[in-house]
Order: sequence, then C-alpha cells, then structure tokens
Amino acid sequence: MNDKSIIIVDNVSKMFLEYGIRGVTMDDIAQRLSISKKTLYTYFKDKKELVKAVVKIINCEIDKDFSSLDKDKFTAIEELFHFHEVHIRMIQTNKPAFIYDLKKYYPDLFSNFEKFKHEMIYNKFVSNLNRGIMEGLYRMDLDVDLITKINIIRLESMMDTHLFSPEEFMSANLCSELFKYIIYGITSDKGRKIVHKKFKIDKN
Repeated sequence: MNDKSIIIVDNVSKMFLEYGIRGVTMDDIAQRLSISKKTLYTYFKDKKELVKAVVKIINCEIDKDFSSLDKDKFTAIEELFHFHEVHIRMIQTNKPAFIYDLKKYYPDLFSNFEKFKHEMIYNKFVSNLNRGIMEGLYRMDLDVDLITKINIIRLESMMDTHLFSPEEFMSANLCSELFKYIIYGITSDKGRKIVHKKFKIDKN
C-alpha cells in the first residue's frame, strides 16, 4: 500500500472498531478523510477491500504486540504476563460490534482473521509452555498441545454473548480471572511463588 492508502486504512480501522463495520458507510469514510467518494474508490474498489485491508493491519499489530518482548531477558512466566496484557488490549480494541459484523457480513474474512489468530496464539503459547517447562517454572507433566488448545478455547469463550454481556466482555477483570485460572494450573511450585509475587506487585 502507498502512503495515502495507509492513512485511509488507519482512519477506517478506528471507525470500524468504534462503530462496527455495518455502521460505517463509504460516504462516512470519505467525509472523515475530507475526500470525495470517487477519490476513495481510486484506492479501494469497494468496502470489502477496505475491510480486508483493516483486518490485515489488525493482524500485523497483534503479531507485533505479541512479539515485542525480548524473550532472552525475561522468564516464560514474565512472557505469559506480557501475553495477558496484550490480550486485554486486544479485547478493549476489537469491540464486539466489529467482530460481530465481520463474522456476519464478511464470513470469509472473519474465517481468515480467526485462522491467523489461532495459528499465531497456538505457536506463541506452545513455545512459551515448552520454555517454562525447561526453566522449571511450569509443571513437567503438562500436555502442551492440549493445554494450548484449551487456552484458545478460553479466549474464544469470552466472545460468547450467551455467556458474557458486552460489558463483561470488555472488562479487564474477566481477562484477569481467566488468566489466573490458566497460570495457576500450569505453574510448578517454583513458578507459583513467582506468580504470587507478580500479582502482589501488579496489585500495588
């Protein structure tokens, strides 16, 4: 994408995340950018192409956030806390309306979005679990593949509107409670002591 296209996608992503995809028209976008709709169509042939570009940008940002920690300087537990912080930001940024509209009106793009997230989270979590076991911070008897898949299910269940209201979905407390459920279940006695200290420090 050229510089102008990047500016357009950046603005559109903010609009989609705030109002949902359906709630934003090409007229709204043109008005927001102070350009004509005809000019907008010279960069993106239709709304679906814009949605596709926004999803690609979001995927890149998610991957960048998850990979931003220098693993050589931190333990597996510290890395997992970093993943947790990134996940909270994801939840607070990718509001339910955006996810709902993407799934309902652009199922193929939603499928690609979910596939990317699943593969990225799976690979990051498997790497983290194996490292934590080697560091003696996680239980030696962990079934890495199974625990990773359970964690992905945990993340997906948060988006179930039958279980959680939009307010609960956006709540950092929900993320924190589910995170505690996972981290206390996978840590060894040695790792659990570090987790206790970490939670006390964060609380203070």
